[in-house]
Amino acid sequence: MDSNKCTTLSGHTDRVWQAQWHPTRLSLVSCSGDRSVRVWNVKMESANDQSPVASILDAHKRTVRAVAFSPAGDLITSAGFDGATAIWEHVGDGEYECVATLEGHENEVKCVAWSSSGSLLATCSRDKSVWVWESLGDGDFECIGVLHEHSQDVKQVVWHPSAEVLVSASYDDTMKIWREKDDDWYCSDTLTGHSSTVWSVDFDTSGVYLVSVSDDKSIKIWQNKNINDGFSLFSCVATLENAHSRAIYSVSWSKTHGKIATCGGDNAIKIFSFDPASNVITPVHEIPAAHGVFDVNCVRWCPLEQSGSLLASSGDDSQVKVWELQRVCA
Repeated sequence: MDSNKCTTLSGHTDRVWQAQWHPTRLSLVSCSGDRSVRVWNVKMESANDQSPVASILDAHKRTVRAVAFSPAGDLITSAGFDGATAIWEHVGDGEYECVATLEGHENEVKCVAWSSSGSLLATCSRDKSVWVWESLGDGDFECIGVLHEHSQDVKQVVWHPSAEVLVSASYDDTMKIWREKDDDWYCSDTLTGHSSTVWSVDFDTSGVYLVSVSDDKSIKIWQNKNINDGFSLFSCVATLENAHSRAIYSVSWSKTHGKIATCGGDNAIKIFSFDPASNVITPVHEIPAAHGVFDVNCVRWCPLEQSGSLLASSGDDSQVKVWELQRVCA
């Protein structure tokens, strides 16, 4: 099966770590080793490289490692190797203003994620900690939890799609499930099974299943088998070994058509299906050399129902690409 068309978003001058979709329109935000954050309006009918519609230059003092739109789409959050997390508000005409800076991590911040309600924000860091922040409005944030259960660098945090349940993935080869009770955040479960760094995790649309990818080149699917009792009994129901030939850096589980996208150090993007009846992960498509000879750092499915077949990727070639994969997602 051939890949459908691809459009390229050019403007960064160093590796692009992440690209994330806007929740309600066909736009992306990306971040890079060039210390900038850029916003793009995606036009798949354009065959030429597209330029950003907004650029936040020198958004951080060092590499910008992660970005995310808020669920309402009015804010951009960026996290950097300078240890800070910045909140940016759109003020018109391609301009963004920093309305808050969240500090406290001792080392670079690797990921930032909003809860579905937009009331909570999670950050994680090389300092082995996960922080939970509450949005109080008007650019005010309060740290309501500092979580220290991981023994190594924390690579990613992801919220459950409908509940205030958080998952973190780490260099210590584990994932941890975090919940709040009586105003205290605690680890309700530790998921073990990967033999090396867990780089990325994502929930399916129901929140019953969780996918993880690792430096060990495997994909694992975890099922919450005790849904009515606290998201505390996740067990591994499927494993695909050697899904890539090198480390897998990112995974995205589509909330519209259910396909799983991965990318990694072998320069490839791969698409998989998962059958919950048989607990089988099946490869369905591959885009080799998606960013040429360069690592692919991130993949993200578009969350919009009418554009769910669009997949964004970012790589060490300083580019963001958007792939049209209608035939794969049918």
